Amino acid sequence: MEAVNKGIDKELFNQLVKINSETDYHKLIGMDIVELGQGYAIMEVEIKNKHLNILGIAHGGVLFSIMDTTMAMAAKTIGKDIISLEMNINFISPGKLNDKIRVVGKVIHPGKKTTITICDAYNQQNVLIASARQTFYNMN
Repeated sequence: MEAVNKGIDKELFNQLVKINSETDYHKLIGMDIVELGQGYAIMEVEIKNKHLNILGIAHGGVLFSIMDTTMAMAAKTIGKDIISLEMNINFISPGKLNDKIRVVGKVIHPGKKTTITICDAYNQQNVLIASARQTFYNMN
């Protein structure tokens, strides 16, 4: 899948795509960038056996990881160099084997000291799987 640039600086876009493709943890989980735009990011992961917990549903850590990454990507689209301060997540519906989870993250507060983002994860039937919010400390 090829990521789509929806209007951010081409050099920044290429840098973010490269970071995602070269980060071992992102590859381990199977995170793909779908789209990057000003203040938002969309990523996907297909739930495979390696993602399942003992109940046979997507492990919360997998969803947490891709949502954390998607919100960080959203912050980076507006030029923020950030580090996580806190994140909360609500698991709403189980992710199941072979589900394609689409995660949409948005910046809601691009402050001077902190950036706040929100994020929702949906399956291929557009059922809400999880919702999250994250606060980042701006390092620049």
